[in-house]
Amino acid sequence: FYNELRTKEQFGYEVSCGARWTFGVLGMSFKVTTSCKTADEASARVDRFLGEFRAQLESMSDESFMEHLVSLAKEKLEMFDSMEDECGSYWSEICEGRYDFESHRTEVQCLKSITKESLITAYDDWLHPVCHKGQPKKRRRVVFHVIGKGKVGRPAVDDPSEIGEIVDGLVRDFHNSVKGDTWGKITF
Repeated sequence: FYNELRTKEQFGYEVSCGARWTFGVLGMSFKVTTSCKTADEASARVDRFLGEFRAQLESMSDESFMEHLVSLAKEKLEMFDSMEDECGSYWSEICEGRYDFESHRTEVQCLKSITKESLITAYDDWLHPVCHKGQPKKRRRVVFHVIGKGKVGRPAVDDPSEIGEIVDGLVRDFHNSVKGDTWGKITF
């Protein structure tokens, strides 16, 4: 993802993706920060990447697929680089309520059962943007578009005591721009 969008295409100045486990929900996160493309173009590019990547998975040799699995297993079994990393891993288990302090080993055991075909099936079910008939698929996803006003950097603040008032004004402007729909409780 990074190599394609950031390195080759210069699509955005910050590009990343990764797996997430949030309160028992497994998901993928794709982030594209760009000043030269619209939010819709960024979303469309992520979907295009997902379609293109599926073709790469399908054409990958069995040997290459196994090399990737072994590499991932080795990475998961590496020792922590620091006490801070190890502590962070344990706290993550506690905060998520999983309490599987050997999750990296459990995940490596699961990797043994993954085949290229099962991976492609899971990819088609959860990530691929179109169904087998070529129609857009109804996926469960949340897309956030954060759009600036075209000013570079943070707003200039002459007096730090005015920050609260500036933030309140920005929130009020946003509230007005969505015509009072708050998607929750926002009061002034």
